Amino acid sequence: DEKDEAPLLVEEPEENRKQVPVTVITGFLGAGKTTLLNYVMTAYHGKRVAVIQNEFGEQTGIEEALVLNKDGGKNVEWLELPNGCVCCSVRSDLVRTVEYLVEKKDSFDYILLETDGLAKPGPVAAAFWVDDELESDVYLDGIITVVDAKHLLQQLEDDSVRSEAQQQIALADRILLNKTDLVNERELEATEERIREINKFASIVRTCRSELDVGLVLDIQQYDQARAIEIDSLMEELVAAQSSACGSCSGSHAADKPCGAEPHLSGIGTVCVTSELEMDLEKATRWLGTLAWGDNEHFDMMRMKGYLNVHGEEHKYALQGVHATFELSRSAIKWAEGEARDSKFVLIGKSLRRDELQKGFAACAWAPSAGDC
Repeated sequence: DEKDEAPLLVEEPEENRKQVPVTVITGFLGAGKTTLLNYVMTAYHGKRVAVIQNEFGEQTGIEEALVLNKDGGKNVEWLELPNGCVCCSVRSDLVRTVEYLVEKKDSFDYILLETDGLAKPGPVAAAFWVDDELESDVYLDGIITVVDAKHLLQQLEDDSVRSEAQQQIALADRILLNKTDLVNERELEATEERIREINKFASIVRTCRSELDVGLVLDIQQYDQARAIEIDSLMEELVAAQSSACGSCSGSHAADKPCGAEPHLSGIGTVCVTSELEMDLEKATRWLGTLAWGDNEHFDMMRMKGYLNVHGEEHKYALQGVHATFELSRSAIKWAEGEARDSKFVLIGKSLRRDELQKGFAACAWAPSAGDC
């Protein structure tokens, strides 16, 4: 009977579904993070941005606007700004704040999320990490770390804040080296060199008073599949650097010095691994899971990016990861005819042992089973 047939569900066309990129902004108190957010909220740059702050403060120079939740209590504060942006502050749960924003997503095109000065951005970023199939209204676009050009080297030597400073740099996709007017060129170069010792694939942008083209912090697409695959130039640089480095750790110390001889790094560094063999998808996924979720108090995976040549696949597999969350998925990019099929990925973390990582990666190679012979 036609009357008994279940009604058809009409899905919203993919091209009509709006997804909003979320950029996480992190940095120590005094680095210029609030100045950057204030600039975004006041400059007439033509972009509609929702800024999520820990809370409104005197430094923002704006008045509070209160929105009450269903129980009549404070949930988020919301303010529409003259330049077309909006600002809200987290008063309770971050996810609820974002859900509230999503209800108003026709009012903006980007979200900037501020973390606390001493917060580790990894868990915050992971909260927005979702599979494409879940069709979330928001997605992680990138992590921006603001650092103080005058005080960063000191912070990296200070035992009380060193770990947080290193992790903020290690997880960054782009680093804003701020307050460049307070130091000379030699000091800037020394600071940039130290940053690259921790994170070799983040781009560094010099700023003064946190003023910049807002396009450098919005829609940077660092978690797209294509960005994971386009790392060949970085890999060539890393391979060249590691050819003369220690084979056991992520450092680049002299042969007569023990591994981990650079105390200022506390073992945080960048390692690349490669293979010219076809990879077994199941083995690779399981091994990557041990890196992300393994119970090892000495090893800490912070960021992964790369691509794999999976056996039997004509498409490249893209790898993206941050802390305990990673995704290895079939990309839309096919291997070109005559292209060398290899697998490469970059890993940033603490206490990385490059020889062990390379060995583990090699063990993920596909091998024919008895039934395939």
